[in-house]
Amino acid sequence: MKNAKELLEEFTAASFRDPKKAAEMFTEDGAFEMPYLESLGVPGRYEGREAIEGFFRFVREVYPDMDLEHVKVMIDTPEQVFAEYEFTAQSSKTGRTIHGLFFGRLVAENGKIKLLREAVNLVELALGVFPNGLADYKVPSEHKA
Repeated sequence: MKNAKELLEEFTAASFRDPKKAAEMFTEDGAFEMPYLESLGVPGRYEGREAIEGFFRFVREVYPDMDLEHVKVMIDTPEQVFAEYEFTAQSSKTGRTIHGLFFGRLVAENGKIKLLREAVNLVELALGVFPNGLADYKVPSEHKA
């Protein structure tokens, strides 16, 4: 049975190359969270393998050459791992090449991913998806003072 670190290593090696395989690494009721994506109008939580696979396919469409690399594990226990990783990829939406920095916490249960919660540099993502970069970003009305 794989521990949390082994799952993270496998996930970062395959997640966006093979969305179906990556989703199968999760428990049936597992969840993938990137809560800050909501700032860009993208849901921040995907629960269940089908939803997780759909999100990974979406990411692969936007960043076809995206691979997670340079994984640095900061905290490692059998059930949980916390790490930093990054990617450099060209956006299919804007043609811009961006460099994303991530950190993530993975919770393992019975050799599968129960939860993977990540945060990413949203400035880089905005540059990759909005035609005019940050100039196109609209602050959600609920966040305005």
